[in-house]
Amino acid sequence: MARWDEILSLPVQNPPTLEFSAFDLIWSKIEGHRDNMDRLALVPFARVDDFVRGESNNKDCPTRFHVEARRRRPPKMPYKPKVDGILEYILYWCSFGPDDHRKGGVVRPSRSTYIPKKKSAGRPNTKRGCTCHFIVKRLIAEPSVALIIYNQDKHVDKKGLPCHGPQDKKSVGTRAMYAPFISEDLRLRVLSLLHVGIPVETIMQRHNESVEKQGGVCNRDDLLTHRYVRIQERNIRRSNFELDEDDDVSIGLWVERNQNHVFFYEDYSDNDPFCLGIQTEWQLQQMIRFGNGRLLGFDSSFGVNKLKCPIQSLVVFNSENKAIPVAWIITPVFSRSIDIHKWMRALFNRVRTKDPTWKLAGFIIDDPLFDIRTIREVFQCSVLISFWRVRHAWHKNLMKRCLDMETRAKLSKTLGQIVKEMCKGCGNVESFDKFMEDFKECRDFMDYFKAIWCPRMGPWIDAFKTLPVSSQETSSALEFHHNQLKIRLLNEPDPFIYKRVDWLLDKLATKIQAYFWLDEYEGKDDFSRYWKDEWTSGLTAWRKSRAIPDTDVLTEGQTVKVVDQKDREIAHVVWNPGTEFGICSCGWGQKGNLCEHVFKVVWYFREKGSGSPSVSLLQFNRGLIDMLKCPPANSFIRDHAVSLAVWVNEQLRGQFGKSGRGEMVNSCTRMVVDS
Repeated sequence: MARWDEILSLPVQNPPTLEFSAFDLIWSKIEGHRDNMDRLALVPFARVDDFVRGESNNKDCPTRFHVEARRRRPPKMPYKPKVDGILEYILYWCSFGPDDHRKGGVVRPSRSTYIPKKKSAGRPNTKRGCTCHFIVKRLIAEPSVALIIYNQDKHVDKKGLPCHGPQDKKSVGTRAMYAPFISEDLRLRVLSLLHVGIPVETIMQRHNESVEKQGGVCNRDDLLTHRYVRIQERNIRRSNFELDEDDDVSIGLWVERNQNHVFFYEDYSDNDPFCLGIQTEWQLQQMIRFGNGRLLGFDSSFGVNKLKCPIQSLVVFNSENKAIPVAWIITPVFSRSIDIHKWMRALFNRVRTKDPTWKLAGFIIDDPLFDIRTIREVFQCSVLISFWRVRHAWHKNLMKRCLDMETRAKLSKTLGQIVKEMCKGCGNVESFDKFMEDFKECRDFMDYFKAIWCPRMGPWIDAFKTLPVSSQETSSALEFHHNQLKIRLLNEPDPFIYKRVDWLLDKLATKIQAYFWLDEYEGKDDFSRYWKDEWTSGLTAWRKSRAIPDTDVLTEGQTVKVVDQKDREIAHVVWNPGTEFGICSCGWGQKGNLCEHVFKVVWYFREKGSGSPSVSLLQFNRGLIDMLKCPPANSFIRDHAVSLAVWVNEQLRGQFGKSGRGEMVNSCTRMVVDS
């Protein structure tokens, strides 16, 4: 028992990387059976696959490990809690062993039925007697921990000689020099291209061109075969989302077959409604990569009017501040207000299992009724609110229900002023009552506003007064993602298919992820001739506005004209210039969306010093003033607030240059005067 006491006293190692190998762990030598010294370490059991992938991606000897043997205790089988008891035993072996199909090699008796092939390709290159292997044990005493015993860590045969990889001279010129299978990145690329409709021949042509360009074969991915791609294409073509005629049964079968994609599942019951959380391995990687120390956005409703179970999306923002979906939560319409603590905690635990240091900087919501307390409890971060959805609905209905452009501009400007007053902590419901009274001649829009928004304004007013508002750039990214998902998902010729949830699950995990994966793929332009509407990508409206030169902005009285960047003969008119509630005559703006012309005019006026500060900056100033007014007993907080304000000011100057400096200096001056 002393051996197990020593083992259980070892620290559980959890490297903060997506994959890790034996080199990243500290190994301990403990006496094992037959007086042998075992080389072992403890890691979280949920990270065993990450260790296997890390060991497979060995640069000195690339390979792949497969499960050679497994013993698992049945879940319902009774057992006594013993220190040395094992719930699961897994033996991982290098795929170039343990059998040796080379000439003169040894094959185990259980594999004596193997018949050598006439051709030299195939088996002789994959089974070369490699003795590298390790054992994983899941203990009864610590079910969440895996014990890894790694005594044979050299890729050699029984004679102690290298049997594959660059160190094996006999494998030169054969596939034994490389890993036995293609990498996960190439596999995802092939599947994504096939899902969006790229022909097999085109994929192979582009691949062969890239191999020739680099001067020949350098790794296993360069040996991609036409046969492999054809098989994947055939599997996709023959796959069927309808696993059963009953949609509920089909959902259960899909969950069983795709356990790696499901982080939370709760079927219908007497107390709880249906709820399913989907996150693929690639999405998990993006959440860790772009979410750590940054923002996480939440699109609370998609497909409410069409889908049987609408989608809630969690997104992160990449280096270009474009939104990438990292998780989807699917629930029925009638259960939108369910307890979110369960799936949110499951998602957080899944991320922290991969990276214990992962931490959010902020969580952006678009619904004031969302459970803010749960977000703060689970993610331990601040909560922001985005009103892009409100602005979109208001502007869309302004365009639809008001025919006169000047009237639209006045309505939009007044709504913008009311929102700013609320963010300053001054507005209330009476402001909207006065708004409806002043513009009562716009009967159609006022009927809509009174019926839809008046009952909802109470929570929104409270949110504007208590929560910081996200930036315009973030709102632009969230709106762009929402439109991308709409184009890519709701494009089926048969409208009745939207009433099946199994179709939704299958398309999200295959085609939709394929489109978003290709958005991040650098070589997507090589397939531009096959692009369809679903490939809609590019920059957000905020990023596009930065590419418009100042010379294309022309001021004419109370309006501003912005020259179109594709057709120089067209100029788009912007009303309410310099404000976030500007209205543009372009096609994108007519649909109620945030367009690059409005953003460009905002930037243009702020650089000139005549634009009003953003809502986010007003809230920052208000919060800073509140901290500066702390009593002398809290002078430490006051000093910290001043130093933080100076640091933020310098950072914004460095990032935005002249425009950021002018806006910050002016706002800070006003802040001092007001205080």
